[in-house]
Amino acid sequence: MTKQLGAYSVHLTALERTFERRRSLALQATHKRTPAFDHKRLHLLEAAARVFAAEGYDRASMRRIAAEAGVSLAGIYHYVAGKEELLFWIQLHTFESLLRGLERSLEEVREPRRRLAAAVRNHLHHFGAHMDHLKVCARELETLSGESYARVHARRRAYFEAVHELVRALPRRSGEEATLDSWVATANLFGMLNWLYQWYGGGQRLSLRLDELAAQQTALFLDGYAASGSGDRRNG
Repeated sequence: MTKQLGAYSVHLTALERTFERRRSLALQATHKRTPAFDHKRLHLLEAAARVFAAEGYDRASMRRIAAEAGVSLAGIYHYVAGKEELLFWIQLHTFESLLRGLERSLEEVREPRRRLAAAVRNHLHHFGAHMDHLKVCARELETLSGESYARVHARRRAYFEAVHELVRALPRRSGEEATLDSWVATANLFGMLNWLYQWYGGGQRLSLRLDELAAQQTALFLDGYAASGSGDRRNG
């Protein structure tokens, strides 16, 4: 599983020592991981994501998460050491799932525009099914610290760079000078996609299916970016 998560001072308070003991017990438990253990922890992550999305990470409590998951407060510590570890696993699981889905979606797809379209569908379908996870990842990107932050940041960056490579591969018009920065374009693409949680699923656009949305957002991005020439004036 993971090594010790986060950075801790040498002089621990009594509360921090308790947290360390709980973390140690949770880490020991993972050495005996079973499919049932993984299923239960995923259930806890779903419950925690709902609570974090609704209440915010700072206001959420382990007692509230345990109630949402339908487990005892003591029982939750068999799977994680505390609230920060729940946030860590939610974010890490999200970006690893996105990377796996992206890899699958690109199999047998060769044409650059179709590859980008597949990436957009993968992103929207994942978060369409896990909207609470999108809210948590969008709002709590900088909440983690230490090794927890470093591991999530590495997977998040790997996902960004995978999509960036798809953007860089888009063809330019023959003889046209590159005018747009591919890194900036990729960042704007994610900005458009990740704003989904602010509006999708309510109001007059309730009936818009995810495939239709993906097609529209892909066309919007490609018509505005690829048609005017792609550029790469900085290293991703």
